[in-house]
Amino acid sequence: MQLKLLFSRWVQVAGLLLIGGAVAWAIKLAVIISTNGEIITTGAAALLMKIGMVLLLVGSTGIGYYLTINRGVLLRVLAIILSPALVFGSFLLFGMLTSPLFKNSSISYAQEEAPIAVAVIVYLAVGFLLYRSGKRRTQFQ
Repeated sequence: MQLKLLFSRWVQVAGLLLIGGAVAWAIKLAVIISTNGEIITTGAAALLMKIGMVLLLVGSTGIGYYLTINRGVLLRVLAIILSPALVFGSFLLFGMLTSPLFKNSSISYAQEEAPIAVAVIVYLAVGFLLYRSGKRRTQFQ
């Protein structure tokens, strides 16, 4: 019983981790923009990139868990393990979508940071939805 309650709360925790990762990346983008692209791979920007990446990868396990709530244990474990690949795959997709938009941009860092900006928006929304769905599920138990 307690283990099930712990896992039902994991959806909420994972949602908060996704939100935290997206916020870290939003602050990273603010640092890059405020320095006009001078600080991209060092200092605060690098630290926030790493923090955001870890939070997003751990938080993404909540996506796999949530999608397999009423499934078998093997499928659930597989989904939880593979869900970070969803995050990495989405970065590739975001890059393919935003790259043509900023190809001739006068802002030097726009093309490489645009996928991160899209990821911030997407994972803020996904994190919020996971948090809300986990909150609803624990109220009914």
